[in-house]
Amino acid sequence: MILFDRVSFCYNANQETSFVLKEVSFSLHKGVINGLIGVNGCGKSTIARLIVGLLKPTEGVISFEQENEESSPYYFSGMIFQNPDNQIVGTTIGDDIAFGLENLNLPTDNIQQLVTKSASLFGFENMLDMPVSKLSGGQKQMLCIASVLALEPSWIVFDEPTSHLDPWARIEFWNIINFLVSQSNIGIIVISQLPEDINRFQNIMVLNEGNIFFNGPVESFKNLEELPAGIDFPEGWKLERIINRE
Repeated sequence: MILFDRVSFCYNANQETSFVLKEVSFSLHKGVINGLIGVNGCGKSTIARLIVGLLKPTEGVISFEQENEESSPYYFSGMIFQNPDNQIVGTTIGDDIAFGLENLNLPTDNIQQLVTKSASLFGFENMLDMPVSKLSGGQKQMLCIASVLALEPSWIVFDEPTSHLDPWARIEFWNIINFLVSQSNIGIIVISQLPEDINRFQNIMVLNEGNIFFNGPVESFKNLEELPAGIDFPEGWKLERIINRE
């Protein structure tokens, strides 16, 4: 479980108006796809960076609790950024998956086992020597996930992961997410505004001007009468609501 207890964050502590988050409190649990939505500048990416430790809160406490004693990650949380080219560091598929493990100074045998295990989930097991430059955009996104997954994190945060993917790559991405939720002990958080992504969320947290507007199961979210400006329901949900009222 991830728990934020009255967490605030600002980029300039000397300016009251610079606060991005204002004493937000919430918890997120494993076993579901946690979606995080809100207009640009509302604090979504800030929360993601706080979770993975790229930022430290200005005020408040962020705590993490293991929900399964069998989980023993090499580090607690990893992040998949919007543009895979900003995250890939290896020249080959194998090099990139191994990079984080090598930085943890793990034994060579352990690294090889973890690289093979993660690569096989994405069909990369026979492509470890392939140059990254030959991969498609969708394949690069899958490589980023494989590289983070090799570290066996407890949580993975995805920041706008499907915005650069074609429809087929998006289907493949969500197949991987569903697998991780159902077959692993990894918590999943996805930041996205795309209607087709919102349809996939099982728990939804809505940010509005640095505050939590809503955090709960998707069925409760569907029943909301009003949403903050700039946020809308997927068209299919609107049609479903009209049909139910009739």
